Amino acid sequence: MRSVNEDKVISNINQLGHNYGLIVLAKLSNVEREERDLFSELESYDQQKIKQSLELLVENEFLQVRIEEIMPPNIYYSISEKGEQLIPFIKQLEQMK
Repeated sequence: MRSVNEDKVISNINQLGHNYGLIVLAKLSNVEREERDLFSELESYDQQKIKQSLELLVENEFLQVRIEEIMPPNIYYSISEKGEQLIPFIKQLEQMK
């Protein structure tokens, strides 16, 4: 059995924005969501950390962002192809007891 490269795992988890990143990815797993709706649905979480996770997920290409240039602008997030690769992992975590 191959040993786990701990540094690589830590680096990849840091790119996700820790547990908030996984929550955001799960919420976007099959649909584009408007930022306000996403924040509303995640209102019980630290909103600043959610925002930071969104930025990190976009920066690391797990999410795509689309902005409608109206005032105020509407910001939409959707999962990228790279982010889609994590959905089976997230579903496995969901099923764990």
